[in-house]
Amino acid sequence: MKITDGKFGKYATVELSNSTGLTVKLCALGAGIMSIKAPDRDGASREVTKLAAGGYGAGYHGLTIGRTAGRIENARFEIDGRVASLEVNNHGADNLHGGGTGFHTKAFSMKTRRGEEYTEVEFAYDSPDGEGGYFGNVAVAVTYRVYERENKLAIRYFARPDCKTLLNLTNHAYFNMSGDLREPVSVQDVYINASRVGVLDERLIVRDIAKVAPQFDFRTPHKMGEYVKDESVQRHTCGYDHPFFLDARGTDSVACSLYSALSGIKMQVRTTYPCLVVFGDNFEGYMSTCFETEYHPDGVHQCPDDCGICTPDEPYDNTTEFEFSIA
Repeated sequence: MKITDGKFGKYATVELSNSTGLTVKLCALGAGIMSIKAPDRDGASREVTKLAAGGYGAGYHGLTIGRTAGRIENARFEIDGRVASLEVNNHGADNLHGGGTGFHTKAFSMKTRRGEEYTEVEFAYDSPDGEGGYFGNVAVAVTYRVYERENKLAIRYFARPDCKTLLNLTNHAYFNMSGDLREPVSVQDVYINASRVGVLDERLIVRDIAKVAPQFDFRTPHKMGEYVKDESVQRHTCGYDHPFFLDARGTDSVACSLYSALSGIKMQVRTTYPCLVVFGDNFEGYMSTCFETEYHPDGVHQCPDDCGICTPDEPYDNTTEFEFSIA
C-alpha cells in the first residue's frame, strides 16, 4: 500500500493506493472522502466521486454527517424524559444533517494503521454534551479501511456515549461510475435491494413507508433516469431524494449498485444499516448520486427500537462497504 500524507489548508490528508488500482484520498476536515479512483475496463485510473462546485467541504460532499443524518421533525426528540432541542435548518421547522455545526464541519484527529491485507485510517472526535443541541458526551471514531488486493473501501462508524443518546452517522460522497464525469449518472444502471420506500411530505419528512411503485423499484437494475421525470419522483424533491428500506442488511448482501457501460466500472454497496437514502444530484443535471446508508432519518420518532439510540454499554457500531469491479 502506498501512503501519501498531505494538507488541505490546515487539515491533514492521506492518500492510500493499493496494488490493484484503487486510490482513496481522505481528509481530517469532516472525516471525509476527497477522492476515489478506480480502474476502468482499459486499466485507466478514473475518478468515481464528484465534489461540490465550491470544492471539498462544500455542500456536504464526501463528508461524515452527524450527529444525525437526514431530517428530524420539529428539530426535537426525547429519550427517557431527556429532551434535545436541535438547530432548525430545514424549511424553518426541522433539523437536517445535525445542523450547521455538525460533524461535517469538525476537525478530526487522524491515525494511520498499516496491516498486511489492508490499511486503516481512523478519524476521531470527542463531541461534547450539548453540541448542536444533542445530549451526552460522545467519543466518535470513523475508520476507513482500504484493502490491498481488493478494490474495496470499508467505513466503520463507532461511537461510545456517556449516556443514552441518539446517533445516525453516514458519509455523503457523490458517485458517478463513468469516471471523470464523462456522462450523467441518469444513464447508469442502479440496483437497490428494497421493496419499500419512504413517502415524503413537502418538508421531506417521512410520513409513511410504502411498497415501491415502478418509479421507485430498482430490484431489477435499470437506468437511474428512466423514471426521474415522473411526477411522483419530482414531487417535493425534483428527483430522487428518498429513503429506501432495505430487504436485507449486513455485509453479506448487496444493498445497492451503480454501473456505467461507458467505463465498465461497477460499485456495489453493502451495509449493516437498515436504510439507504438515495439523492440524485437533482439540481446539477443528475451528474452523480449519493447513497447515504443510515437509520430511518426520523426513526427516533417513528421506529425508536431501531434508530441509532446507543448507550455506554451498547455503543454505536455500523459498517458500510464500497466495492469496485469491472462488469
